[in-house]
Amino acid sequence: MSSQRHIILGYPESGKTTFLAALWHVIEASPETTSLTLERITGDAEYLNKIVEAWLRCEEVPRTYLSDEQRVSLHVRDTKTGDKIVLSLPDFSGETFQEIFADRHCEEGLFGDLDEDGGILFFVNADRANDTMSILDHAFDGDDDDPASSEPDDIPREFDARRVPEQTRIVDLLQLLQTAPFTRRNRRIVLVVSAWDVTLDDGISPQEWVAREMPLLDQYFRNNVEVYETRFCGVSAQGGVLTADTRESLLAKDPAKRVICHWNGQPGRDITLPLRWLGADDD
Repeated sequence: MSSQRHIILGYPESGKTTFLAALWHVIEASPETTSLTLERITGDAEYLNKIVEAWLRCEEVPRTYLSDEQRVSLHVRDTKTGDKIVLSLPDFSGETFQEIFADRHCEEGLFGDLDEDGGILFFVNADRANDTMSILDHAFDGDDDDPASSEPDDIPREFDARRVPEQTRIVDLLQLLQTAPFTRRNRRIVLVVSAWDVTLDDGISPQEWVAREMPLLDQYFRNNVEVYETRFCGVSAQGGVLTADTRESLLAKDPAKRVICHWNGQPGRDITLPLRWLGADDD
């Protein structure tokens, strides 16, 4: 039996837990959507049931906090190849990775999970404010702004790690995972853009979205192919924004069929495709 251990990473509200809920339901209850079928689960089934029930009701899936991080494994079989796979998907809270960036400290248990062989699903959320500062956001001497309304430039501000742009924190973490005491090696990584439904009118690919919204991260992947083999994926695990107007229409759909998964340049619904690529021998 082949064994694959993949890890979910992402900062707060990046869509990790919602994806996990949709994935569990699709594998368990929608054989026509994917070639993977669920044989059994190990770990906290109550936790899985809780997030899946919220997802099925088109409610916000409860976030994962430091005190209730869960580790679950999905034992699945690929009906096309007959291969049996164990997908171990620890769902660490985003605050855990905030601490790594801010304090430069990693708990021993988390270190072991991060240093395992296997692929990475790294989540970013398309439905969020852009937190990147450009040269246009900087006030220079001679600007025509009202001096009375401007703060003096020489007032020091205390550094706040949570205000550092998200793409900067992501690049920092990816660099740390290739630096001692972590093992430097080539790893497969899927950059998952969640809430993909909000980008559909743009008519762009997930990779183009990352290049436009997170250029630093895009450049990092382009220049570090020796350590990260990267693919990009757009996922809407709910299928749309959860508002009063859209929730009823989403509830009327087959839950597995409301999922959006833009993979390898093609729109579809098979949310397991990124996982299967992480463990494949080739493209």
